[in-house]
Amino acid sequence: MVSEFEDMDRQVGLMAPSSSTSVIAPPVNRNMPAVGSVAKYRKDLVQEYHGGVTSLVERLRSSDNNDAQAIIVTLINEVFQETNNLLGNHLIATENGELRDASVISFKRAEVLEKAIKAIQSKYLLEKESGIDIDSPSMTVVFRFFMSKAKAVFQRMEMPDEQIDLFFSNFGDMMENWKKELREEFEMLKAK
Repeated sequence: MVSEFEDMDRQVGLMAPSSSTSVIAPPVNRNMPAVGSVAKYRKDLVQEYHGGVTSLVERLRSSDNNDAQAIIVTLINEVFQETNNLLGNHLIATENGELRDASVISFKRAEVLEKAIKAIQSKYLLEKESGIDIDSPSMTVVFRFFMSKAKAVFQRMEMPDEQIDLFFSNFGDMMENWKKELREEFEMLKAK
């Protein structure tokens, strides 16, 4: 099998690096199908990676949190996962003594990280325009603050503990998709 680099070396008239050196190769998947079914095998691996759905787009569509902010967070997480994959490939290439490959992979990883940084900056600009970062840890502090105040009011009113517990249980059920609903409220507010 000729690597992309060996092919480029041949095109410019350089000799390809010797393949007679001893290297540590990554494990080979013995279940790899014949060439004719590689596309199906790849499709099956992608589906397994995405937890049963056939693509990232389908995974995003089937998610409960499919508003713009949640999709951006999911995509940023996906980019970071890819940087881990590139890092693994870089480490394997380095261990195998394939320094040119390792350098190219390292450069590609740096490019991906740069794109991730830009995506995060864009996310923060979007949040700044909407006026609030719902995913911020500060939002959890604010939420807990108001819930503790509500509990204090119920106790001041001398409500029985069972009623207080019943309120918070029902409130918890009503708040299951609070981030999505709150984002929708902000969108409606901006549309006015």
